[in-house]
Amino acid sequence: MLCENILTKFIDFQTIFCRLATTQSQNSRAIKAAFYLERGAAWIAKGDLDRSIADFDLAIASDPTLAVAFYNRGVVRSKKRDLQGALTDFDRALELDPRLVQAWTNRGGLRYVVGDLDGAISDCTQSIELDPRQTLAWNNRGLARMDKRELEGAVSDFDRSLKLDPKQAETYYNRGTVRYRLGDFDGAIVDRTQAIKLKPDFEAAWGDRGAARLAIGDLTGALADYNRAIELNPSSAIGYFNRALVRSEIGDWAQAIADYDQAIALNPGIKDASCNRGMTRLHQEEREAAG
Repeated sequence: MLCENILTKFIDFQTIFCRLATTQSQNSRAIKAAFYLERGAAWIAKGDLDRSIADFDLAIASDPTLAVAFYNRGVVRSKKRDLQGALTDFDRALELDPRLVQAWTNRGGLRYVVGDLDGAISDCTQSIELDPRQTLAWNNRGLARMDKRELEGAVSDFDRSLKLDPKQAETYYNRGTVRYRLGDFDGAIVDRTQAIKLKPDFEAAWGDRGAARLAIGDLTGALADYNRAIELNPSSAIGYFNRALVRSEIGDWAQAIADYDQAIALNPGIKDASCNRGMTRLHQEEREAAG
């Protein structure tokens, strides 16, 4: 079975756009900064990220000591995939306010995205120490621990995140991934089923539940799950590749070859697809020759 690297999609950067400068002395600079913060938040609500950044720039120009302005700009930059810019803004926000817990959480998330696993763990741990209710920090630290192969620690972090908020489809999915790697296929199925209940269009959960079902020999269930994953994302080469594996196990050689064909058409470089297709054709020829 092949898997896509999709876990990074599950870092949902939190926002604190409405934290204004009301606790500061109400001089003209602070009032201007508060105005730009509010207007920047309004632009985000309208989907205009460039204008929101422009307003957060003005807030920073009005009051360069306002940590939340750097934080908010960092959040928007992360949404625009300007990861280095976002990291720089979170760095500055934390220099100005080391107790800004959301900045620790989100910088930890970004560090995970860029592959700095130790940095991600350190930042998420700091966030948790400041506020143990940070569900996202527990989740993000679990992701980093998973990638460092600290699988038991990752499960523990996902457990804690789900205890705080049991409605996180992505965290059930993440825990299911760790359980799969630990060989706990039944546990992986349970977690991915819960993720699907919470988010019925969760393509990755359907596909990976199919993988766990395949691992325990439930070919009918695996095929049904891969069918649904492909319905949700018909352009996924990996989906067709994995369904071909199940169809080969069932002995449906013609349909398996068709799936390998589609996988290769979508991604000519997909690993093992051409080799598997060749082997499947041999099986089909042998069966036809046997009459």
